[in-house]
Order: sequence, then C-alpha cells, then structure tokens
Amino acid sequence: MNLVLTRACSNSCPYCFESAEREDGRRGAISLENVATFVKWASNSRLDYLSLLGGEPFLHPKLSTIVKMFRQASPGTSIRILSGGIFNKELLDELPPQEISIVFNINEPRDYRNPKHLNKVINNVEAALKKGFKVSIGFNVWRLDFDPDFIPNLARQFGLSRFTWTVANPIRGIESKVVPTTEFPALAERCMVMLRKAAALNLEANLDCPVPLCFFKDSDLAWIRQYHPGTASGMGPCAPVLDVTPELEVLRCFALSKSVRLKLTDFHSEKEIEDWFMKHLDTQFLGTGCFDYCAECPHFQKGRCYGGCLACHGYGQPGETDLSAATLEKTMHQAIEAGNADLALSLYKKASFWSKTDLATFAAAVAASKSGDWTAAYHYAIDANNRAHDPVFMRMIGDFITHVVAPNLKEGTSYCAEQNRAGFISCPSQTSVPPKLVSK
Repeated sequence: MNLVLTRACSNSCPYCFESAEREDGRRGAISLENVATFVKWASNSRLDYLSLLGGEPFLHPKLSTIVKMFRQASPGTSIRILSGGIFNKELLDELPPQEISIVFNINEPRDYRNPKHLNKVINNVEAALKKGFKVSIGFNVWRLDFDPDFIPNLARQFGLSRFTWTVANPIRGIESKVVPTTEFPALAERCMVMLRKAAALNLEANLDCPVPLCFFKDSDLAWIRQYHPGTASGMGPCAPVLDVTPELEVLRCFALSKSVRLKLTDFHSEKEIEDWFMKHLDTQFLGTGCFDYCAECPHFQKGRCYGGCLACHGYGQPGETDLSAATLEKTMHQAIEAGNADLALSLYKKASFWSKTDLATFAAAVAASKSGDWTAAYHYAIDANNRAHDPVFMRMIGDFITHVVAPNLKEGTSYCAEQNRAGFISCPSQTSVPPKLVSK
C-alpha cells in the first residue's frame, strides 16, 4: 500500500503517473490528523508494508514526524520512501536510517527540466548510502529511444547489486506520454539490451509494474528467467496497488485514478480493499486485453496474464464490455431463482477467468445440478471449493458435494429442487453490503 503525503513535486517527469490528480485540481499535503487516522488503521489491520510517496514526499514539512508516528503506533509496518531525489539532503538527517528504506526514481539527463537536477539526485543517493539507509533505484521506460546503458551503469556506480525498472503506463482517460502497445515489440528489443547490459555488470533487474507475458520473445524468456528472475516473476497478472490520497481515498492504482475511489475507513484491511477492486473494477476491464489476440491466448484465458495494463484495455472506448465479478454473481443468482439454470450457466461460460469467483463458480455448480448435469456440477463445486477462503462457505460447498452431487453421480437419482434452493440461498453473500464510495 502507498500513502501520498503531498501532491507537490520538485520533478518534471514527462510520463508522470500522478498528473491526473493535479489535472483535477487536487492540491495540498496530508494533514497530521489524517496521518493519525491512517496510522491507527494500519496498526489495527496489521499492515505489513507501506510506501510513502508524492509528488515528492520530502517536500512534506512533517515527514520526520509522520515516520515517528508510524514507528510508535504501528511498529510492525515496514516503511520505505519513494522519492524523485530532488530535495535538500539535510532532510536525511531527520530520518532513522535503520528503520526506513529509500527508493530513488531516476530519469535520464535529458528528461530533467533543470540540467543540475540529475547531479542533485546523484548526490542525494550517495548521501543516503553514506548515512546507512537501504537504498534502491528505479527507472521508468517511457520512450522508445531510451538509453539502455544508463540505469545499469548508474547502479554499478552506486555499488548496488540490482535496480528496478518498469514500462511507464498511461493514465486511463487522459493523454499520456508513454510508448503505445503497438510499439512493444521494438521496445522489448531495447529492454533486452538493457537487461543484457545489467547481466554483464553482474546486476539483477527487478520488474515493478507487470508487462504482458508476450512482451518478450519466447527465446528471450528463458534467458531472463535465469539472469533476472525478478523480471520474469513480475510479468503477467497485476494485482491492485492501492494508492491512498491525502484525503484518505483509496485508488486501485494511479493508472486508474479517474475511476472509482473508496473510503479507507470503510474497510478493515488491505486485503478487503484489494478484493473489492478485484471483484468490482478489475473484472470490468478483463473481458479483453490490450491486444486482439488476448482473447485466444491461453495465458489470458487462465488468468496467468492481464493482457497488459488495465489502463490500455479498450483504451478510448466509452464503456466496458465484460460483467464485473459482483454483477456476474448477482445475475447468476437471479437467473437460478427465476428457474433459468441454462442462462446462469451461459453467463458463467462467457465470463472472463477473473469474474469466475468462488461464489459464481458455486452458482454454476447449482445451475448444472438443476439441469441434471451432475458431472459438471461436481467439477464446478470442486473448483469453487478450491477458490474459496471462507470456512463457512467451504463447509457449505462440502455439504453440497457430499449430500447432493455425490449420490446422484452414483445413482443417477433426481435432485430435490427445494433442498438445492434452500442451500443456495443460504450461501453467505460477500457483496450484500457494498462499501460507501467517495464521489469521483
């Protein structure tokens, strides 16, 4: 989870992933009152990991106070600061090097508005290293003609063993300066030059935001898995990042910052928020991928790949084509209650992998049993049980398999519709009380 301390920034990244926030007129820094609320929430939810970011987090006048508040009230939360590196290095003296780490996002020299800024960034990285901070550096690939030697050479200069990189993603709904997906083949070739340079310097490169599994050629993937496992493992699916604004609104990620926002305190844990976004937002976009061939790709169909950044899915289209997971569950419930089991099964079969939650899959099992297809009912029920996490729901599925499906598989007897309906309706709904939404 990331907490935005301030939207003010001392940098001028052409691909800025927070530009939509400033475009909408949002300004200011987080108040200590909201920090206290967040710290209490983090402690109660046992938040494992938190990144402080901006804008430029070092521009918040109370940065050291915020860190102290976390260390005192939520000592179990690991903290790192994500910085563009343009700040007064004396601010490092106010922070405890043994208790936080710093990630510096560094651009090529030509991408700084002021030619002196890169020198300031480099000086601050070196100062942080000398003061004992755990330091890492990151690099955003946003242009096709980027210098593939730049970030590996810089990491080597700092004495680091690795760096993080990513392909900059667009912000859905506004024009963004990033490499379009149509140019990914050429971009991948240049990224391979960067990765081979890193390997030659005995450096490992870790991928931040995922790229689709087809980004690199198959012939290159085996080499990447050997020399840069942190890149290989970062490809494919993209779980919600969760960026918390100074107003304590939760974004799925900055790429979708113009989509729905949630109120942090309406939830009890990071996992609850992730699940909400997965069920209500991600699955709206995952009916299609960034490329036409995603629909036929087994990796996309089986959930091993998102088909690229969600901000690129159907980019520029007025609406989404796929049912969200929550809508699929509700629609299947309604079809079964109306006695139309075939419709419920049809909806399930047409849905994307990501919409097929444990609840929807169990609904498919019930629908198949109503249609007399006991083999399908058995398979769907087993799949639902494997997807489920709620012990109460898992016991219900187990009872359904043991007392309803199994006897009919053996004997071929008809299923009692009343018993089926009673068992299905009593299934605990995970979407019955939707959280309050903050207006867009």
